Amino acid sequence: MKAAVLYGANDLRYETVTTPVCPEKGILLKTIACGICGSDLRTYGGGSSKARYPSISGHEIAGEVVESDNEKFPKGSKLSVAPVIACGHCWYCKNGIQNQCDNMKMIGTAEGIPGGFAEYVSFSADMLENGCFNIIPDHVDPIDTVIAETASSVLNAQINTNIVMEDLVVVIGAGTIGCLHSEIASIRGTKEVIIAEMNPEKADLARKQGFKNVLTMGSGDPELKKLIMEKTNGRGADTVICACPVGQAQADAIGLVRKRGKVIFFGGISASSAAVIDTNAIHYKEITVYGASAYSPEVNRRALDLVLSGQLDASKFITHRYELKDLAQGYEDMRQGKMIKGIVVF
Repeated sequence: MKAAVLYGANDLRYETVTTPVCPEKGILLKTIACGICGSDLRTYGGGSSKARYPSISGHEIAGEVVESDNEKFPKGSKLSVAPVIACGHCWYCKNGIQNQCDNMKMIGTAEGIPGGFAEYVSFSADMLENGCFNIIPDHVDPIDTVIAETASSVLNAQINTNIVMEDLVVVIGAGTIGCLHSEIASIRGTKEVIIAEMNPEKADLARKQGFKNVLTMGSGDPELKKLIMEKTNGRGADTVICACPVGQAQADAIGLVRKRGKVIFFGGISASSAAVIDTNAIHYKEITVYGASAYSPEVNRRALDLVLSGQLDASKFITHRYELKDLAQGYEDMRQGKMIKGIVVF
């Protein structure tokens, strides 16, 4: 089979590799599409300390079962596959916090389990039992479901922080994560969502795709704070979501939120990007700061349901499609901020 194999930082090779076999009680999946994620880009650029080489990345997968030894997933089934595999036995799993599993395994993150940037992927019985595998109904285009994986992380963050109808939500960043936060906050019935994006090309693309209230300005722009204060009678935003891997945006978020407001740090940052955060403001204004990472199988199903029901329109997000041989170009386009969501289509 053909695969995009990562041999090291910026060393991606399109080559022929051995096709995996169907494991006992497992399945063999023919890949239909696989999303290109910001974490894939970081790994491609050498930014993952957990990466093993050579490896096959790709963790936002849609595919068709072509061989099965598992009655739950018969041959011919089309599946939405998300990478989170919880052990089911640790304290966190037993208490319903599978996204913080002590023994978490991840598909297609260059950590040892091959992913969807290949024509075929095999999955073992333990993955199927404790992971995020859901059958796609016949009337739904499997390609649309690729967005469900990222949406799961976003939905998990908004559930945990209890974003509600009365909230004015400010999202910093208009990439896949930022646009998903905007859309899901709107689905949850929030009063208003503002997206701040300093890259003019990315801001224009978000507006072109139908996202509203997209402002071409950075998180530290005085005009952004002025606008927020005008909309809230001087209080500040109810919730500010950092949907970009920039430390300064996290620091700026503290100054944009109201007393007893909420700030979500979504996405990791590099040590060189870290900024000084005003912990006095957190203390005196009683601001709650939330981290956000991954999701449980239950939340993954709920996010997929948003796509299957049409509440979450995948066409608004998927702006670029690539053949597998052109994956490196997809990474470069993402690096330059040219896309909202890019996917490899087989």
